[in-house]
Amino acid sequence: MNSRMLVSLFSILAGEVLATAAEPIKVQSAFVRVLEEADIPAREVGVLASLEVREGDIVKAGQVLSRLDDDDAKLAVARAELDLAIAERQAKNSVPIRTAAALLKEAEQDQAQAKLSQRIAAMKAANDVAIRHAVKSRDASKAEHDRAAQARKAFEKSISLTELDRLKLILERNELEIEKAKFEHDLADLQQQIEDSSIAEQDQIVERLKLSVEQAQLQKEVDALTRDVKARTLDQAKLQLARRGLRSPLDGEVAEVFRHHGEWLEPGQRVMRIVRLDRLKVEGFVDSRAITSSLRGAAVRVLVNLSGDEKPVIVKGKVVFISSEIDPVNAQVRVWAEVENPDLVLRPGLQAEMIIDSANRTAKNAAVPAKTSGER
Repeated sequence: MNSRMLVSLFSILAGEVLATAAEPIKVQSAFVRVLEEADIPAREVGVLASLEVREGDIVKAGQVLSRLDDDDAKLAVARAELDLAIAERQAKNSVPIRTAAALLKEAEQDQAQAKLSQRIAAMKAANDVAIRHAVKSRDASKAEHDRAAQARKAFEKSISLTELDRLKLILERNELEIEKAKFEHDLADLQQQIEDSSIAEQDQIVERLKLSVEQAQLQKEVDALTRDVKARTLDQAKLQLARRGLRSPLDGEVAEVFRHHGEWLEPGQRVMRIVRLDRLKVEGFVDSRAITSSLRGAAVRVLVNLSGDEKPVIVKGKVVFISSEIDPVNAQVRVWAEVENPDLVLRPGLQAEMIIDSANRTAKNAAVPAKTSGER
């Protein structure tokens, strides 16, 4: 047999395999099953106060299904709201900062005034002009008095006693003026010491009020943080209240109710079970020889007989799971597909026929004739 005949024979066989592989795969004994379900547990301890649904009710995701007694949780929320309102008022209160700033400004003005007074007192304390002037006046009057006394001693009638007494009085008055000037100079020294002490006191007041301003600003920041803490406390209280209401995590049907009104619940105890019905899975077994990895994602049609007299309902879906395990007895593998059920006509447990469109699988894995050694 030459190479051309071998190629032709191989092409015929490949075409037969392609036609066979391209045929739909039928799964006769398939069953409709639940794709998603959820047990609704109690998340807090307490008495089951109400049941909002019954078995068979259709529910939406997020819908409240039942409630635990929540009087304490409501009071906690109300208390947290009041605490937050108080914290917000404190956080917005700027009076302490403005008061401390005003007192600081006033103290700084007093400090500036005290510094001026201190400078004046220092200048007065350093000024000895009055003393030197009084001394000069005393020296002049003493010289005049001495000359008058010597003149009278030499010529008795040259200076009258009255004039001599007057000059003596002037000398004594100048002596007193010296004492007065010294006294006033001592007072100026004391006044300078007082002003120095006042400056030190004003400096302390200013520093203390600066600390008061810093303290008020820090308290403002603490109040803001306290407000945030109270806000988180309120959020936590609201969360605790919300956890007393049991909500459905998905759209579906209430399949079972395990607890009743008035029962005591512990966290984790099942209250009811929800099954999703708008999306189901159809599960069956397929000969492993008809399965390749590319079958996943293949389109499927599902035929379900709801009653013996009516035409079968046909829904569409796709293969999402192919088991990697092969049954050693019958060489079958488990396959299931997801199907949409928006009108809720399919119910879990119904028997169905599933037809898998394997065209895509065959196109990807069809054998390509190999060239013989004689071809180039």
